[in-house]
Amino acid sequence: MSDDAKVSLRRMVLLRVPPDRVWSALRDDLPSVATWMKGIASVTRLEHAGDGAGNVSTVHEWRAAAALPAGFGRTADGDALSWVERASWHEGSLVARWTVESRMLAGNLTGSGSTRLEAAMGGRGSRLSFEISASLGAGALGPLGQGRLKGGIEDAAATLLAKTLQELGAAVEMFLSNGSVGNTSHGTPDRAHNGSANGAGNGSRNGAH
Repeated sequence: MSDDAKVSLRRMVLLRVPPDRVWSALRDDLPSVATWMKGIASVTRLEHAGDGAGNVSTVHEWRAAAALPAGFGRTADGDALSWVERASWHEGSLVARWTVESRMLAGNLTGSGSTRLEAAMGGRGSRLSFEISASLGAGALGPLGQGRLKGGIEDAAATLLAKTLQELGAAVEMFLSNGSVGNTSHGTPDRAHNGSANGAGNGSRNGAH
């Protein structure tokens, strides 16, 4: 991770689903998976492109349903609870590397990290590991954007991102177990389901949904 990514967290989730199914769901069906996340209002696919060798690039817009944590109140605007995630999915290693750009502070609050899948439980399950960092751009808060305030915002952003990814791990297991969209009260599941289908075949893993 870069020198600017001063906050670094690691999280791990064990799932009772084989890695190939988890990989395909996260890469190809994220809008539908996200309907099982209580704190997410919607995830919209913006791009999904494969290179023909099993590697896929995706872009999604996330919108949260939950309130911002302490530390964000003075800097939030009406679009603060949305962010754009760009990911590169590497088929051979089952590792995705991603960046997140918040709408908050004119895009100066960013995150980055990786998602790694490994077999667990004798191949019947998966170990889903996340590495997470957050960074606040220089000058984003003007003369106040140094020291404890800057570090506090970065820490809060990384913690919120880690919590979201842990919830994503639980959501993908629910999605694969039920084979359908989940909680519809925060978003538009029909749009999410259609969005996950469009282009899902690009670079899809054999045997995926």
